[in-house]
Amino acid sequence: MSSIIIYESKAIKPKGLNKADIINKEKLLNYFLAGDYEKLSALEAINLSHNKQKISLLYPGSGADAFVPLLYLQKLFPNVKKAKLIFVDYEDNIGLVKTVLDDVGVSFKGRKNKIKFYWENKLIELRFISKRIEDHLQKGKTFDVYFEKAFRLMRDQISGYEDKILSLLNEGGILISDTGFLNKDLEYIDIPRSLSSYEEMVLGIKKEKK
Repeated sequence: MSSIIIYESKAIKPKGLNKADIINKEKLLNYFLAGDYEKLSALEAINLSHNKQKISLLYPGSGADAFVPLLYLQKLFPNVKKAKLIFVDYEDNIGLVKTVLDDVGVSFKGRKNKIKFYWENKLIELRFISKRIEDHLQKGKTFDVYFEKAFRLMRDQISGYEDKILSLLNEGGILISDTGFLNKDLEYIDIPRSLSSYEEMVLGIKKEKK
């Protein structure tokens, strides 16, 4: 594990899809600060009773952080076979994403801002969108999972942000955030607050209309 994480983009040539890829855990740990990876083991005790095999996930302000949402996906959604990840960030970090995946032994196919790869037997389709999240949300595209981490300073500057996110989250969808989203029309699930650097971890299910 690291006391500081440094990302350096490299020119990575796609090696194609390989479901048999084995993640190099030693290298994976280099992308986590001391103790952060171990904290994720608490997710394994959470049962969301989620039976969908295909989902979409929105991650605003993602930067090059591919591993944290992938590990949440792995631990909280064991039944999912295919996931479409939408990473949105003002800066284009798809090159860094490709670099870190290759570094831990995950091969991928695709070009430009769209790639496909396997993560623990789940087929992942990742699209990186380089724009402000508020501009992306204007398209009105819905999603099954909202994932937020270390984005509070940016989203607090966007008026009505939480309500907009909840309006686009599909019914029965899952909200995962390290801050905010309190007193909303969600079924809240117990989750360790220590998973958030703000000690405000939130896990909720959007209630279905009757």
